[in-house]
Formats: sequence, C-alpha cells, structure tokens
Amino acid sequence: MKKVILKFFVYFLIFFGGNLMINILFTSNFDLLTTFSTAFGVSFGIAIFEYYTHKKGKVA
Repeated sequence: MKKVILKFFVYFLIFFGGNLMINILFTSNFDLLTTFSTAFGVSFGIAIFEYYTHKKGKVA
C-alpha cells in the first residue's frame, strides 16, 4: 500500500506541474483549483487502477 501512495504522489506532482504550465501558457488566468482537481483526479484514478490490476495479477 505504501508503494501505491508514493506512486500517487509522483503522478500528482507530474500532472500538477504539467497542468499548471499548460494553464499559464494557454489561458489568461491562473486557476489553481482547476489544476489541483484535475491532477488529483487523474493521479488517483491511475494509482487505484494500477493497484487493482497488480493485485488481480498476483492472485491469478
């Protein structure tokens, strides 16, 4: 479980930074809440998907 949390934080930092740069470059406003929510949702989804596929692969 610790590995899943670390992967989540890595994904979160990557998506947060990328989304923040794109938000600054292509829009006129600096919307931190949109950046945070998008990065959180994508990171959480990827981490949970990896956890369940890895867990299911161990059982089979």
